Amino acid sequence: MIEAGFQMSLSTAEKIIRVAEAQVRSGGYNAFSFREISKEIGIKSASIHYHFPTKADLGLALANRYTDRFTVYLNQIACDSEDLSTRLHQYIELFRHAIQHDKKMCLCGMLASEADVLPFPVQQAVKVFFEANLQWLELFVFADEPDPHAQAMLVLSCLEGALLVSKAMNDATAFDLAVNQLMFSFRKS
Repeated sequence: MIEAGFQMSLSTAEKIIRVAEAQVRSGGYNAFSFREISKEIGIKSASIHYHFPTKADLGLALANRYTDRFTVYLNQIACDSEDLSTRLHQYIELFRHAIQHDKKMCLCGMLASEADVLPFPVQQAVKVFFEANLQWLELFVFADEPDPHAQAMLVLSCLEGALLVSKAMNDATAFDLAVNQLMFSFRKS
């Protein structure tokens, strides 16, 4: 189903991307097809091919768009607060929102689980998402730590893993259990 608030003024390409993103976040790269997208939007598959000649082209557009949007949120967090703890909590909220409100996985986390079978450009775009997140955490949350990269890797891995376990268990509270333990370990050190 098309997400609530879907505006008729959206371009066909934007509609395609939104529907494809929802399908990938629910079931992975192989879960979306031009045929299913065309049915949901009410257009012919040929119209999708006009905007995205191949599935790889659409997958690449999805990963790039998701990374761009996520980066905007990260920049906003960095601008809104200089407090490192607040930044970390707001970063965690981005992931919590995915599981508790969207009831979906992180798009790039979902794609990463299929990295071995993704077209190379999509693999690279997914890698860019994770590199951007690690770099942001290193610079804006853990810059004063002895090993900012290790701390960033711990947080990102915990959040992506907590999303995965929460989804598998069909229990959004599993995410909070993992995050609470992560935050407890930071307070102890």
